[in-house]
Amino acid sequence: MDSQLQSSTKVARYRVTIDFTVDNTNCNTPSNWNWNKLLELSDKNGERVKSLYVENLGEIANTKCSTKEAI
Repeated sequence: MDSQLQSSTKVARYRVTIDFTVDNTNCNTPSNWNWNKLLELSDKNGERVKSLYVENLGEIANTKCSTKEAI
């Protein structure tokens, strides 16, 4: 039997795609991150990462840019 059918409360399921850059010299790769903690999910409420797919899109050039607002 499906575990969601046995539960008296229901949870919504979402798929979110994030395309971001990270400096791998300063941290673990995203596939090693604790996504439940980062997304502040609570397993006791049935909230969890159902599946995780991390795709390394390769390196890109990093140029310094000003954070000043355009005038």
